[in-house]
Amino acid sequence: MEITQIQLDALREIGNIGSGHAATALSTLLQRRIEMSVPEVWAIPFEQVSALVGQLDTPQAVIYVKVEGSAPGKAVFFFPVESAEIIVQALFGTNDPMDLYADEMPQSALREIGNILVSSFLVALTQFSGIPLQPSVPALAVDMIGASLDAIFLEEGVLDDTVLFIDTQLSGIPKIEGQFMYLPDEGSLKKLLGAMGL
Repeated sequence: MEITQIQLDALREIGNIGSGHAATALSTLLQRRIEMSVPEVWAIPFEQVSALVGQLDTPQAVIYVKVEGSAPGKAVFFFPVESAEIIVQALFGTNDPMDLYADEMPQSALREIGNILVSSFLVALTQFSGIPLQPSVPALAVDMIGASLDAIFLEEGVLDDTVLFIDTQLSGIPKIEGQFMYLPDEGSLKKLLGAMGL
């Protein structure tokens, strides 16, 4: 579906509110002041997702949540492995290297951090639209981003032809970058925007 500039501005505001929720929750979890900015928000055709993600053979930490409710879909938050390691080190208060590929402790921490980030954006979407969205238990993969996204795309359900893509940056610890994608099921994005009066 075509997204107008007014709709994109509203989605950017939702991204800002979601990032505020996430920063507050992460500040509590990490016991330090965390700020989270949203430099860019895009609503892009599904077929352009791979181009926007970048090098598909680059390892990333991918947190995936199935979104249930009246506007279902899939929510994905992914970090470069270096960013994921920095944020886990901050959580555990260590500078020691952490094995994100095999160690259950940092993996569990990443799932919790990802759950906070994804849920914060879903709460903002619910606040604006009045449509309740419930996240499933988060799943984590540390793998090439292309392989992770392929597995998510192939899950059951028919996805919409438009994807909401939010590029985020965290400050308060060494610069952390991550990206959030909401892959609405067919008709869900139109329903959300309609409920917002857009």
